[in-house]
Amino acid sequence: MLGSSGLRKRVAALGRDVRTLFDDLRGVHPSPLVARRPGRHPAPTAPATAAPSATSAAARPLVVRELHRETLDALTIVLADPTGAPIRFVPGQFLTLLVPIDGETVRRAYSICSSVDDPAQVAVTCKRVAGGKVSTWLHERLAVGDVLSVLGPSGEFTVTPDPATRRDLLLIAGGSGITPIMAIVRAVLAHEPDSRLTLIYGNRTASDVIFLPDLDALVAAHPGRLEVHHVLERGVDGDGGTIAGARVGRLDRATVAAALDAVADRVGPDAHVYVCGPTAAMAQVRDELTARGIPAARRHEERFASPERGAGAAAAQRLVLARPGGDVDVVVPPGSTILDAGLAAGVPMEFSCAMGGCGACAVDLRDGEVELDEPNCLSPEERGRGRILACVARPMSPCTVVVPR
Repeated sequence: MLGSSGLRKRVAALGRDVRTLFDDLRGVHPSPLVARRPGRHPAPTAPATAAPSATSAAARPLVVRELHRETLDALTIVLADPTGAPIRFVPGQFLTLLVPIDGETVRRAYSICSSVDDPAQVAVTCKRVAGGKVSTWLHERLAVGDVLSVLGPSGEFTVTPDPATRRDLLLIAGGSGITPIMAIVRAVLAHEPDSRLTLIYGNRTASDVIFLPDLDALVAAHPGRLEVHHVLERGVDGDGGTIAGARVGRLDRATVAAALDAVADRVGPDAHVYVCGPTAAMAQVRDELTARGIPAARRHEERFASPERGAGAAAAQRLVLARPGGDVDVVVPPGSTILDAGLAAGVPMEFSCAMGGCGACAVDLRDGEVELDEPNCLSPEERGRGRILACVARPMSPCTVVVPR
């Protein structure tokens, strides 16, 4: 029987061979343990949420074409397919970068910020996190000409532009939460001539505002169609820089309430709201939107933080993968996920981001108990009926999961 380190090596080798291997959305902070009692259960139903769009289970090599320093702590990475093949995505989706650091491949998700109208390349923006392993490596080590393996695009925090559509969108971003929203802004302005967008954007200081020149240019190019309302924690930074008309304060409930009052005449009653930013800010925004009676069907959130890895069981656990073509019995070493074990056994399990953010790897837990890395994209309804994400689920007991195919 393979030990934990041996299985990890085997999984890594399989990933190279097949070019795979590669907060919370609704304000719920559930226990990371999901349990199911053994016994007969109804056939699994389809998930309540839409199936993820434009996902890719195979890692794709992309070359770094350009690097742009947006702010002192924000770096935009422009990627292209070395074969010249197009890179297509839906505005608001993200890519998962497989970053090689000290002999280990580390996964991190970054939202696409570029235009859908230039499929020859795609751009993501990485904000340096204090002590962040991957963000520090990208800022200090990545160079033009390097090749990165990439999973995706993934995610459902999206807007599909339609020239025949006329809509109002309210966008609320904090810090680097602007990145998926920037792609949405670019696409809607380019393809929906009758739509209007209102952006409330919070940062610490003017010098921390990512894409400030781009936003100013878009406002000037589309008068009346895009308004940007800045919120600065410090109205003036250390160099005396500021933004005219910016609201001073944190992106908290009180500040958001005042900003929403200021744009009430512009944002229609049927507007959809897109929110992306730090977890604490998103919770404050969520509370205010709830208090204003904006229904969940018109609210969209993008999880900002990477999931925290659970400890998992101390001993290996038996796992049965129930499939239409016959069950597969595997052993999951301590710390490994259901997806790790399934792929190592040669089971063709679907996945995309491999970080719990897109739902492509969702399976049904028939019996047993698993620990999930949190936060992830599962809804309370999905959790309630035993839906789990194979990429962030670690068995805590013998388990049986239903794999769609």
